[in-house]
Amino acid sequence: MRKYETMLIIRPGLEDEQIKALLDDVSALISREGGSVTNVDVWGLRRLEYPIKHEESGLYAVVNFDAGTTVVKELERVMGIKDEVLRAKTVVREKS
Repeated sequence: MRKYETMLIIRPGLEDEQIKALLDDVSALISREGGSVTNVDVWGLRRLEYPIKHEESGLYAVVNFDAGTTVVKELERVMGIKDEVLRAKTVVREKS
């Protein structure tokens, strides 16, 4: 298993419960596919450099997890479908 980091830009204006539910869904998807979440960090609302899906700002969240490549593909697919997510990008974390 490799170490990954996914940065999510979440649509602003969501309630705290909706944000928590979205991040819980991400964690559940990773666990269900055989990975394990090591850390979830919410950075808060930030202004975007350019509009994404007509939004000027977004809530940033970073999810660190250990998983295989199939988990990453499924996570990217599901995050691309969700209306709450403006952008999602997964990268491999460097070995420490």
